Order: sequence, then structure tokens, then C-alpha cells
Amino acid sequence: MCDLTFTKISDESFYIAAGGSTSTHDWRWISTELEKTGFAATLRDASDEYCMISVQGPHSRRLLQSLTDAPISQDDFLPFSSCQTVQLAGHELMMLRLTFVGELGYELHVPSTSAVPVYQAIMHAAEPLLAEGLPVSNAGYRAIDSMSAEKGYRHWHADLSSRDTPFEAGIGFVALAKLKTSSPFLGREALERQRAEGLRRRLVCLTLDEQNPEEPLHGRETLWRDGKCVGFVRSTAYGFSVDRQIAYGYVDAPNDEPMKPKVFTQWLKEGHWSIGDRGKQRPSTLSLKSPFDPKNSRIKGEYPPQAVPTDSAIKFKNEVFA
Repeated sequence: MCDLTFTKISDESFYIAAGGSTSTHDWRWISTELEKTGFAATLRDASDEYCMISVQGPHSRRLLQSLTDAPISQDDFLPFSSCQTVQLAGHELMMLRLTFVGELGYELHVPSTSAVPVYQAIMHAAEPLLAEGLPVSNAGYRAIDSMSAEKGYRHWHADLSSRDTPFEAGIGFVALAKLKTSSPFLGREALERQRAEGLRRRLVCLTLDEQNPEEPLHGRETLWRDGKCVGFVRSTAYGFSVDRQIAYGYVDAPNDEPMKPKVFTQWLKEGHWSIGDRGKQRPSTLSLKSPFDPKNSRIKGEYPPQAVPTDSAIKFKNEVFA
């Protein structure tokens, strides 16, 4: 029911960050649940107090290290999915090692009064990299959409909705830890039932076999297995690293009968796939793992020498709430 990050600052203080219009949905959901459950917690909107600058790419660590004495080049200082308060270019901020583009990278959650000078300091620190032929450039949401599609990262409102369960969306790991305990949570009974019975639908990733297609996909196209329509495209983007159009959508199990995960996977693998688009069948390939870097090597900072791209992307936005 959310698209956010939740950072523990202390035993009694937490920082929540959500991007774009999903923040309105997330705020309503959390505040409503707090009222219903009676938790001794207060939600405060601090959107105007912070900005987020995301520095992503194979040279992101080197770029930021030049601006701080904190040993960010050491993995044990800031492991993935952790947070530290650091001084960067003389400004105190929260540094989170996170990514939504599948690269080594960091989110800088900066007090609004420091956002512009921190951004300017980063761009100034990029000049030596530029002199080496390593361009540091600003990137927007289209770049994020493309790279996240290549990595199989789910988007709320497109790949995910309140109608879909984590198991159907292929992110059951977010619930498995809780299911292995006796802790109650909303939706537990439905997920236990799905684990026992199997799935009637499942999110899949297809890539068009065409290279550089003249007619891009837009969403809501049909998904076909062995000549039979089994679902619709939910989201699509062009993957510039894989040089293919990527589509995500939910497919129905045959005869609407629940299937265990391994059986469902085998059924998917045995089919021949295409995407129906304006009266044409466009041959496609099923990707059971993310089309690009399925082992998540880049997130760990592991780049093959021949595959290191010569760019560090910097994105600047001002939509954070806590």
C-alpha cells in the first residue's frame, strides 16, 4: 500500500520519504491507520524542510568522497539500505545508500536551506571527472523510468495497486519474514491463503524482440502466450542498456486455477510470447529475472572493467515528506 523508504533515526524517531504524488496516498494511508489502531505515534509533514539529491552511477562514490571526510568509500561505513548523518561540503545531511536505478548510489536528504549550495558543490566537484571524460549529468524521471524497468523495480499505481498482492507482483520477500512469525498485519490471512493454494495471476516481464522499434508500446496492450490472450501490459519503458522495449503486466493462470510458484514458472517458461498491439502480434521474450544486471552486481559497486559506463547521473527533486 505504499511506495516509500522508512529510516530508523532512533528508537522513537523515524524518517519517511516518498516521491511524487504517491506521498499524498502514503500520508493518508499511514495517518488513517494510526487513528484506527491507536498507536502512540505522531506523523508530521516536513516536506518543506528537506530536499533530496540522488547521486547514482559507477563514479558516485568517488564524486561524493571528494566533498566529505566521512569514509563513504568503505562498505562497512555505509552498507546498502543504511543511513548516516554526514558533513558534505560543510553542510550536515542524511546520506542513505539506496537506489531506484540499479546502480551504486546515494540519496542525500538535505535541509532545504542547504540544498542549493550542496547541489552546486556536487556539480563543482564533478569538474575533474568531466576533465577525464567522465560526464556527470542531470537526469530526470524518464531516465529513472527506463533504468528501473531494466532492473524490474515496481512502480506504485502502475505495476502495483491495492488489487495486487506481493506474491502476485513477484515481491513476496517483503512479507515472508512476517509470515514466518506470529505477528499480525493487514492482509496476513489473504497471503497465507495464497501460499497454501497458489496464484491465479502473476506479474511478468517481456522484452520486444525488435530492436529500435518505430512504434513504441504505451501500456494496456495485450499479452499473448501460445496464441491466447492471457493479460494486459501495465507499464512499459525503453531499456537503453538492453536495447529493447520492456513491458510488465499480469497474466492469468490457465482456467483461473491457482498454481504453485514452481508450476506457474514452468508454465510461463514453456510458452511462446507476443504482445498484441493495434492488430499486430509482436514477438517477445519472457524475462524471469530483471533484464539487466540480474545479480545486482552494480548495486554492490562491482563493475566489470569493460562494462563501466562513463557517467554519474545526478537527479535533483524537492518532494520529500517525513
